[in-house]
Formats: sequence, structure tokens, C-alpha cells
Amino acid sequence: MNNEFYELSKCSAQSGTRRAALKNFSSGLAGISLAGLLALSCSAANPNVIASTVFDPAGDAVFPTELYGAPVPPYLDMVSASVSYSYSRGVFHFEIQMSAPIPDNPSPDFAADVNHMGPAFGILTDSKSAGVFKFFGQTDTYRFNFIVGALYSFADSGAGLPLGWSGLFIDVSTFIPVAIPLQIKGDTLIFEMSADSLGAPTSFQWAIGCEVDPVPIPEEKHKVVLMVDYLPDHGYANWPAQ
Repeated sequence: MNNEFYELSKCSAQSGTRRAALKNFSSGLAGISLAGLLALSCSAANPNVIASTVFDPAGDAVFPTELYGAPVPPYLDMVSASVSYSYSRGVFHFEIQMSAPIPDNPSPDFAADVNHMGPAFGILTDSKSAGVFKFFGQTDTYRFNFIVGALYSFADSGAGLPLGWSGLFIDVSTFIPVAIPLQIKGDTLIFEMSADSLGAPTSFQWAIGCEVDPVPIPEEKHKVVLMVDYLPDHGYANWPAQ
């Protein structure tokens, strides 16, 4: 087994153990501070891996409108996320943990009205060339150069992806979706990108939105890009952790 992938997995396991112990402290600045300490401890264990981890309270995922008339399923409620970088592999490793196991074939009450759903990292490497994103129900305005995440398509999403779960990468400068490998392990989504595909950044800011949309991606407008959960709740996290 690749030693650094083992270290990433070990750090993830340590994260789960400490996450349970720190559950009551995982929101706001306290959660971010503790996440930063965890990231530093994992980096110290393997100096070839640098991590950034942020926690989010369970149960805070809500629809910004009454469009669906149903609660957000817990497998769309994010509770933690991490970005790890392996210097020797030149690869960024992304993980998103939800508050419940992720089904292979979700069938929520509102599925008939949903085209696609899933969480994705927005990555800001260069504010001058980044695209501007404003989400309905969120007061923040974001800038991203890349989008990396997971998408479940109930119908044709207009992204050229198959039905079901797919990994997704978008360079915002072209906005052409590209499928990437995706792993689902219980309640966690896992995917990787080469550093070169993200412009080989030495640092960046990131945020995650989990969306549930009734229309294909090319038809998305401001009021139908429905984000049900954010991590962090406002603003950005940093890689490396600060």
C-alpha cells in the first residue's frame, strides 16, 4: 500500500475518533481552531502530507425555499471535510463526511423533482481570474477557480455524466465538466486531483456547498441553485490550515 495514502487514511481515522470527542465544540471559530490543530498533528506524523480540516454542526442542512416540501436527508448534511496534499505524489486528496451513510441509490421523498444533487469544493487559487458565485439564501459572495466534488444525477444533468454518483471537476474558466474517480466509504465521499490540474497552487481558499437542484446544470439560474448546507457556514477555509 502507498505509504502516504496510508497516512492520509490514518489521519482520517484519527479525525473520526477526535471528532466524536470534540462534537460539542465543532462549530464556529472553536471548530476551525481545533480542526487546524488536528491538521497540524497529521502533518507532523508525515511531513510529506499537509492537511486542512474543518467541522460543521450536524443537523444544520435546510432548503432555502419550500420548493420540495421535505426535510434535507442526513446524507446531504455535511459534518466535516478535509483537503490533504502529498508532496511526493503531487496529488490533492479530498474528503467530505456526511451525518449519515450515503446510499448507492438515494430515493428521497422529493426525488421526482430533483435533477441532481451532491456536495462540491469550490477552490479559490487566484481572485483576479476566478468566477463569481452568489447562492440563493446565502449572504456571502464567493469566488472560485475550480469546482471538485460529487454529483448524483437522477436524470440528465447536462454535464455529460452518467446517472447515479460521479466525481466531478470543473475549471471555471471553461466550465466544462469532467468526470473523475469517486469513492464512497460509508458516510464519506473521497476523490483526488493532481496538483497540476489545479495550477499547482502553494495555497488556496476553499468552501463547500451541498446542492439539490431541480434543473440540469446548463439551466441553473440564481434562484434554482439550491444549496442546503455550507462548510464552513460562511466565508472560506484555508489550505494549508492557518
